[in-house]
Amino acid sequence: MKILFSGSEMTPFAKTGGLGDVLGALPLELAGRGHEVFCCLPFYRSAQEVARNAKPAGVNFSVAVGPRLHAAEIFELQLAERLTVLFVRHDEFFDRSELYHTGARDYEDNAERFLFFSKAVVELLGYERFRPDVMHCHDWQTAFVPVEALFRRQTRGAAFNVKTVFTIHNLAYQGVFPATDFPLTNLPGEFFTIDGLEFYGQMNLMKGGLVFSDAITTVSPTYVREIQTPGGGHGLDAVLRQRHDDIYGVLNGADYRFWNPATDSLLKKNYGVGDLAGKRVCRAELLRRFDLSIEETMPVAAFISRLTDQKGVDLLADAMDELTDLGLAMIVLGKGERQFETRLLELAAKHPRRVAVRIAHDEELSHQIQGGADILLMPSKFEPCGLTQMYALKYGTIPVVHATGGLNDTVSPYDPKSGMGNGFRFTGLTVPAFVGAVQQAVRVYQEPKQWKRLVENAMASDFSWQAAAIKYEKLYAVL
Repeated sequence: MKILFSGSEMTPFAKTGGLGDVLGALPLELAGRGHEVFCCLPFYRSAQEVARNAKPAGVNFSVAVGPRLHAAEIFELQLAERLTVLFVRHDEFFDRSELYHTGARDYEDNAERFLFFSKAVVELLGYERFRPDVMHCHDWQTAFVPVEALFRRQTRGAAFNVKTVFTIHNLAYQGVFPATDFPLTNLPGEFFTIDGLEFYGQMNLMKGGLVFSDAITTVSPTYVREIQTPGGGHGLDAVLRQRHDDIYGVLNGADYRFWNPATDSLLKKNYGVGDLAGKRVCRAELLRRFDLSIEETMPVAAFISRLTDQKGVDLLADAMDELTDLGLAMIVLGKGERQFETRLLELAAKHPRRVAVRIAHDEELSHQIQGGADILLMPSKFEPCGLTQMYALKYGTIPVVHATGGLNDTVSPYDPKSGMGNGFRFTGLTVPAFVGAVQQAVRVYQEPKQWKRLVENAMASDFSWQAAAIKYEKLYAVL
């Protein structure tokens, strides 16, 4: 098949979260299985710095966004055999220091920026070289692609008759803009109705993808169920229930090219399931680096995440005193909402040899923490899939997770009697439930034979991209 991906992030060119990792891995997996794959993303400043070998594709056109015409120039980069990255260049929109925001607030022209990008993606269908069998769009930034494709099909004919798949990575972020931005779509008014982009008097781009795509996927089976409930649907549960038969839960994978302790060049010492000596070296280096002091019989716990309400940062902070009372050490790596950054730094100051907080997005350090920590904490309020716990399992860093979304689908509770399971789960977003699960992990840690068995189970867990690629192949084939 010929497949065109479109998204706002792709590792290594632009990334703020898991979306970038997915688009960095899934298209490559599909190309390796013999498909011809194109990935289209904005030519951000960060992408231009990484993709220095990208060349003009000889394709230039204008895109109408409301009353203005914007020039689009397409660059291309052959990333691997059968995998080409297409960059849409328009420096007015994309030559900026961040992808979506100034650091303090979202860019005020985000509707215009990503409507432009989505329209440019659809414009590529007019070129036979790029025209795919299926277009696969991701999150609100490209949710307008199925809408625009339908309109082009109605007004310009069969060249735009391409099947569309829309993937929800996180339903909480929907691309909701004032109704006054609807004219930027250049669509007739019948698209701004309760059956279209209208959402409580505003324009909701995510809703457009849900209504107008041929199939909808999301990133774990449990999340499929959660988003069709009032508690997990973020206002779109009724829309999703109407499309129940067209929604598929396909669990994301982990890219073991980069996340593998046996080959990870960022670790102090490599290790594998048969020889864990390297993990003890990584642990010692981590404690030295952060100037933490704990007993050998106590674990090092880690929290690696964006610091947002979704990730349960408030629960982590509320539980911190009790967690340190257990005797463990705590390392936090992340960046996000100022209130959470401030509170965590205050807790680190309160527990100087037991709690370390680094306010940053630091890919290298995240690898080193995965390698050296014993336990990973993920008290997320909701988690569509989660990749951090998959990486942790591969590194023998035992996840303690809230039983939601993809965390529920990837972490199975450890049973000391049977020796089965790869981590610990808790239900109920309360300090006692969370601390209780961590206590379970500490108890097992203090029984070396049991812990070794648990670590071996974790490292044997396989969440490679092959299984997801096969499921997407089957979905594409039946559209």
